[in-house]
Amino acid sequence: MQNFKLAEIVINWYKKNFRNLPWRPYDFKQKVNPYFVFLSEFMLQQTMVKTVIPYFLKFIDKYPKINILANAKLDEVLTMWSGLGYYRRATNLYLSSNIIHNELSNVIPNDYASLIKLPGIGDYTAAAIAAIAFDKETVVVDGNIERVISRLYKIESKGNFLKKEVKQILLANIPNKQNSLFVQGLMDIGATICMPKIVNCKICPLEKRCEVSFSNHAIDYPKKAVKKRKVIRFGDFYCLLNSKKEILFLKNEKNKLFNNMYILPSKGWQKKDDIIDFNLFYRKQKINCGIVKHSFSHFDLEANIIIYKFGNKNFELKSKQKFIKFNALNSSGIPTLYHKIISKILKYI
Repeated sequence: MQNFKLAEIVINWYKKNFRNLPWRPYDFKQKVNPYFVFLSEFMLQQTMVKTVIPYFLKFIDKYPKINILANAKLDEVLTMWSGLGYYRRATNLYLSSNIIHNELSNVIPNDYASLIKLPGIGDYTAAAIAAIAFDKETVVVDGNIERVISRLYKIESKGNFLKKEVKQILLANIPNKQNSLFVQGLMDIGATICMPKIVNCKICPLEKRCEVSFSNHAIDYPKKAVKKRKVIRFGDFYCLLNSKKEILFLKNEKNKLFNNMYILPSKGWQKKDDIIDFNLFYRKQKINCGIVKHSFSHFDLEANIIIYKFGNKNFELKSKQKFIKFNALNSSGIPTLYHKIISKILKYI
């Protein structure tokens, strides 16, 4: 499938048209910062570039080098991550940075085989870091690249068969040098020209070779596999409010979702309930607040919100429990779901 100089065309285009992103050098001739690529690739997992940019800038301001990130506290890192979602990424980023700091003398591995051994790094992330940061000849397939190649060659396959075919095409076209520019060039063509619902074939460097250029069928590629309908889970969430208008939060150590983060007591929607013994305090008032809906990658949640107002009886906090004031919630690193729940609660107190 190497019937024209794909890499050469893409690289030459990229040198003149690359996007200025904060994890990239401002000049393609400058040396890439491997830590910046490493950090950005964790953040970009299942998250759009425009969403990642402010978080990336915030992170490198506080943790400009990997040893500084490794020496931070996990709670602090999770707070910095708050709002970006998929919080397991933050924990894995922290664990990986500690391995690199403690076992590899702060040197990020430069090859796929070593990178994929780190927590939170799978096939795509290992290939992307190796190619972009270290110019290794790895095959990188993200959504943008898959879309460009599927249209360029008019690939009819779907799902894993599509990904396999795209990988074969890229493997036949990997350049001996500047694979970093080739990978990022394909990404940028997909992000700025060959977009999901909008195509601008007139300015595409590949339009003369593309099998669907200037057709009405470009946006029909890549062919989409039928998506499974997400299941709906139902759960009860409890806002335990004391006389100081502080809310009780628990540190989650039972479930992978929101692991090591402070959450509201709840039951019914995960394998293990995060709940406390309600007999430990006198409930002065109960308020039913209705439903909050939230979507996760694999399921949707309908959260039934209940407020319990404490009486004056003392309530002894156990370890992994703490009260948080309403005005301190934004700086407490609680997940987006719980911000939505708190917004609902505020209408009832």
